[in-house]
Amino acid sequence: MNYFLKQRVEFTYMKPKENSVPVYKLTDLMIDDPQPELYDIKSDDFSIKVNTPLVELEIFKKYFRTDCFIIFLVLEGELRIDINLEEYSAKKNSIIILSPNDLKRSVSTKDALVSSIAFNANFMTKATDTIKNISEVFSYLTYQSLPLWTLEPKDANILKKLLEQILYRTVDIKEHPFGKELLYTHFNILLYELGGFAKKYSIFKSTNLSRKETLVMNFVALLQQKVKFQRNVQAYASQLNITPKYLTETVKEISGKSAGEIIDDFVIQEAKIILSDSNLSISEVAEELHFSDQSFFGKFFKRHTGISPKEYRKLD
Repeated sequence: MNYFLKQRVEFTYMKPKENSVPVYKLTDLMIDDPQPELYDIKSDDFSIKVNTPLVELEIFKKYFRTDCFIIFLVLEGELRIDINLEEYSAKKNSIIILSPNDLKRSVSTKDALVSSIAFNANFMTKATDTIKNISEVFSYLTYQSLPLWTLEPKDANILKKLLEQILYRTVDIKEHPFGKELLYTHFNILLYELGGFAKKYSIFKSTNLSRKETLVMNFVALLQQKVKFQRNVQAYASQLNITPKYLTETVKEISGKSAGEIIDDFVIQEAKIILSDSNLSISEVAEELHFSDQSFFGKFFKRHTGISPKEYRKLD
C-alpha cells in the first residue's frame, strides 16, 4: 500500500478514554440482520450488505469514528448523517463515502434501503496490491471532496450491480479455485468505478499536485491524532521534515487555508464535540484540549465562533 493511502486508512485501535469520541472497529459495526433472507456477508476486515434496511441504533446517534471505510448506496428512502459537524441528506441513487477519521453521527434513516460495503486497512492492503496508480484512484478521498454524491440512475445501477457481484464473489470464495482473486478483482473494479464517478460527481481540484496533496493528507493525519495536544505549526512541520513556511504555503495552495487556520478549525471541531457532553465543566473541556486555563480557552473559542463556550452549549 502506498504511503498516501496508508496514512489515510491505517489505525491503531484503542479503547476510548472516558469522555472521548469512541473509535469503532469494523466488527463493532456488524449488527445482526433483522431479515435473515437478505444477503449479509462479513469478516473481521470486510463486510458487504445488499438491499438491506438500515436499523436505528442509539450508539450511532452520538459522534464516533471507525477503523474502516464505509460506502452506502441509497436504494430507497433517505439517510441523514452528520459528517464532521455537517449534516447530509442522501436519497435514492446517492452514495455516502465515509473515511475512518471522519466524525460520524446518524441523524435518521427514514426507511432507508441501502447496499453498503465496509473495509479496513488490512483488506485494502491485500486487495489493492495490483493497483499501480492508487493515489489517482483515491484522489476523491482528500478532505476537499464532499462525502455525498448524487448519481445518475444508470451510474447508480452500475454501482448496485457491482456490489451484488462482490457479494456473490464473497459467497463463492471457497468454492472457486480462484475465489479470493475474483473477489479482489471485483473490489478493485469498484474502486476504479468510484474513481471515475469522482471525476463526474465529486467536487475536488483535479490538478497535478499529487506530492503536495500527499503532504497535506499527512499533515491532516497527524493533526487528527494530535489536535488535543499540539497546536503549533512548527511542531507539525518538524514531524513532516519540512519548514513551517513550506507547510503553510502548501496547505494554503491545496485547501485555500493556512496550516494555522486548519489547526484552529480542528481544535474548534474537537471543542464542540467535547462541549456536547454536559457532564463536563468548561474548565474540564479546556483541560482536555490542553489549554493553559479556562479563560484562554474561552477567548480562543469566542474568537473563532463569535460566542463563548457557555453560549454554544445553550444552542446545542
